[in-house]
Amino acid sequence: MMEKKIAYNIGIRYEGFRFLRFGFVEQNICIDEPLGVQFSVDIDGSSQLQEGKTQIFVKVTVLFICETAKEVVANIETVSSFGLEGVPDNFDDEGQVRYPETLLTTLVSLAISTTRGAILAKGAGSFLEKMPLPIVDPKGFVGRSPEIENPVAG
Repeated sequence: MMEKKIAYNIGIRYEGFRFLRFGFVEQNICIDEPLGVQFSVDIDGSSQLQEGKTQIFVKVTVLFICETAKEVVANIETVSSFGLEGVPDNFDDEGQVRYPETLLTTLVSLAISTTRGAILAKGAGSFLEKMPLPIVDPKGFVGRSPEIENPVAG
């Protein structure tokens, strides 16, 4: 017998975005070489604000790495905050809300996409404007440990 899936009606509000760190060095070493890109994502689900309302923060860290010199040429961290309504009353042993995996995948996708555009805009005039972040599967960042590293070749 197939397991019946539960449908939730959750409202998502993108409440904010900011850079926590934006550092890079103009590269003289890897001018004509592709850079490696390494992502890590940290999802911080705060406890319930009030009945059915919570807030989640998704931190995205991106490292641009010169493969030949094994040197980090850019280190960028962003955080996106989301307000949620209609979150089901499903708590873990520590009293934290347990979110549906599909919801977390959507939030990670939005955070990475926003980070991609913000890096292109803020990095205008540098090598970063020519280095859009690769498309990644947000499912790979959900359902594992709180901080997940996913190296992606550039």
